[in-house]
Formats: sequence, structure tokens, C-alpha cells
Amino acid sequence: MNEKVVRLNKFLRVHNISLDRFIEIVSPFNFGIEFRPTTKINERIIDFVEIFLGIEESKRYLINEEEKFDYSKSTEGVLRRLREKQIQPKTIFKFYSNDENGFNLDALKNKYLYHNSHQSFNDPFDCNINLVSFERNGKLKKTNRKKKESFKNKLNNIGICCFTGNKNSILMWSHYSDSHKGYCLEFEKKENELYPINYIKDFSQTNYYENVKDSEFHITYSKSIEWKYENEYRSIVNNIDSKNPNSRKIAFNEKRLKAIYFGVKASDELKLKIIEILKENYSNFKEIELYETYLKQNTFEIESKKIN
Repeated sequence: MNEKVVRLNKFLRVHNISLDRFIEIVSPFNFGIEFRPTTKINERIIDFVEIFLGIEESKRYLINEEEKFDYSKSTEGVLRRLREKQIQPKTIFKFYSNDENGFNLDALKNKYLYHNSHQSFNDPFDCNINLVSFERNGKLKKTNRKKKESFKNKLNNIGICCFTGNKNSILMWSHYSDSHKGYCLEFEKKENELYPINYIKDFSQTNYYENVKDSEFHITYSKSIEWKYENEYRSIVNNIDSKNPNSRKIAFNEKRLKAIYFGVKASDELKLKIIEILKENYSNFKEIELYETYLKQNTFEIESKKIN
């Protein structure tokens, strides 16, 4: 996580203390900073001074800054801040159903992640075009409508692959793994590799003309707070060929597949198929952990037990 810093003059204003008083407090402790209003001070110095002055926790600078921060729009800056403030998982999970056509097993066999169109998602508000305003001065003119159509076309040509940080969600197994009959893949996640979804309480818009990039992030990373239990991370690929489904198949390195979890209701036939796929196609087969999932006794929870 990046360390938070703040300009000294801003910190002094918040607590109504003079530069001389600040110097008097910190100079005996050799923090190695210049005593100028524009100097940036870090969390360690902020905490030290606030504790020294006896400032109660509810009035601490960093707490107040976080409370005042506006998360209502999913700009890249907001997503980066969300990622920094969360404890990032070292691995992420993707649920699969045991589909009759065998598309999901094909993805496992050929080591790719299918990046779907947003039009196939189960949330009608996901990537909803109305999350972006194309009005100028309160009006939607003909030229604005053309921009809107162009933006929609671009949106239709991106691929999205969804992951979660939570493999033990009963709802996730129910919704995305064929009512616990499917399986879940665990992948290694590199630090700062993916952005998390920003779960927002109110339906808020960005304005296309104020910042096009912010609008692109907002429409693809905003979801209602009701979906927060999913703890979702996204991989997004641009310039998908909408006429070529293979362009949505993005290869992954087999070494990043760390484990496979079989659902509570997964059939023995499915388990054997997956084990056979791993044996025939993954040179690191012996390093991939396999788990069966069970109902945890006397709770509404599930647990996994390693079987290899």
C-alpha cells in the first residue's frame, strides 16, 4: 500500500497550530524533514504529532480525509485508492458451471479466460450507458447523440472477466457455479494487477465531456452496493472483435493456476474429467491443489478439504 502524505500547511490548518509549534514538537526527534509550509509529511509524523497533542481519534487528520473522500464515481483515481486501502488478496477465484456444451472445460483444457460481453451479465445496471451523461449545458444535441452511439459501440467491443476474493460465498456458488454443481479455479494475483469493483449506494453519472477516460472506468467498474458480497475484481480487454468469439479467449500461464475447488454437489464424473484435463495438459499438474467442498456442520457455511 502506498504511504499517505500531505502538505504540512494543510495539516497545520486542519488542527489550527502554527509552524513554530510544529517545529517545537518534532525537532527533538530528528524526522529529517524541512520545516517549510510546502513540505510533505507522512503518516508516521502525522500520527506522532496528533498523539503528542492528544487529539482524539475521531478528529484525526487521516480519518477525516477518508470520510470526506468521494467514492461515488468510479474514476481511475478512485479505483486506485480503493485498491490501496483494501487488503489485496494474493489469489483470486473464478467460479464455473458444469455447462452441457463443455465451453468451460475447454477453457481449462486450453488455458484461457473468456472475457465476456457486458450484455451477457446478470445485472442490468452493469455497464449501463446511463451511468454516463452526454449532455452539454444541460442539453443532448445531435452531435452528442453521435458521441453516445460511438461510446456504446466501444463498450460492446470490450471483454470483461470477473473474479472474486471470496471462494466460500454460498451465494456465489449458487449463482455462478450451477447451484454448487460446478467448480472454482484459484489463480495467483500479482500486486496491483486488477482493480476492484466500486460498490456505490446511489446511481451517479460521470460526464463524457469532462473526462472520457473517467467515464470509461466509471461505466465498467460501478455496481450497486447490493452486490458488495461478491468482492469482485475485473480483467478488462479492449478492442475485442465482436464477430470473432476467439478474440475473447485470453491465455493464462498455467503456473498461475494454484487450486481447483469442487462444489458441494459436483459429480464424480466432473471431478474425473477435470483431473484428466490437468494430467494431460498441465506440466505443473502435481503442484495444483484439489479440494472437495462440504457443508460445515451446524452452520450456514461451507469448508474445503484437500484431496491430493
